[in-house]
Amino acid sequence: MKHPQVTTSPRHATAQAEEVAAALAGAAGRTAQLLRSGLDPAALVPGLTWTAAESAAHLVADLNEHTAILTGTYHAPGTAGGPGSQRNPAERGAAANRAQLGAFPERDLIVLAALVEEAAAAFGIALAAQPNRGPVVTANGVPMDPSTLVSVLLGEQLIHGLDLARSAGRPWSIARGDALLVIPGMMAIAGDYLDRDAAQGLHVSYELRFGPGDRYRFVVDGPTATATPAEGAPGRPDCVITADPVAFLLVGYGRASQWSQVLRGKLRAGGRRPWLASRFSTLLTRP
Repeated sequence: MKHPQVTTSPRHATAQAEEVAAALAGAAGRTAQLLRSGLDPAALVPGLTWTAAESAAHLVADLNEHTAILTGTYHAPGTAGGPGSQRNPAERGAAANRAQLGAFPERDLIVLAALVEEAAAAFGIALAAQPNRGPVVTANGVPMDPSTLVSVLLGEQLIHGLDLARSAGRPWSIARGDALLVIPGMMAIAGDYLDRDAAQGLHVSYELRFGPGDRYRFVVDGPTATATPAEGAPGRPDCVITADPVAFLLVGYGRASQWSQVLRGKLRAGGRRPWLASRFSTLLTRP
């Protein structure tokens, strides 16, 4: 499968990674505050099979895991039927998460509150120490450069923070600016998450618009997909999706339905074949 080509200059990528790392630290601080607020560790997260304690443990273990991947010290937990036996990144990620939680037994929310802050800080230090680090391969087999990796980790923190808040009926906000920092990472790996069965025989180009300077062209060509900045992309897209970045994040991670966001005016379709917008979310497997 082709990998997306969402690229920036090294200097810009480093500056962006630093900005996203700061947002990650801020989000981890909010998560820690929530974990110290008296959540029930055994409460199930709506829509998931995890409890609040397991979700919090995943956040810590995930940050630790990716710090180790970034520094070259990662050793995958060995389990039968593990990530290597799965056929796509979503399945490999689910298997990796199971192995990850099995190898990280801490479930005390107060302890996890401190650990999530420490883990986010440690990742930021590792990131800053390697400004020119090349792509690394994550536990689900997807290669990511550091700027993509930190963007994806910010998305994890924001979404699982929402999960934790929902487990207790608490509010949790995601700022538009933070969502815009996550979306480049989502687009950079979107091609890896293409559902090749759903894309069988499909040849279509989408333009995704999140704001004046945040536009992407996503082209599906049968079993492959590529993402590029929309500026300079050849030809006209078949379908244009104008999206509120927070709504796009929630739909992409499966925390909101596409149609609920359409009804709220957060997602709008246009272009020559606007009806293709309804198919977009079916083309990708969820992380």
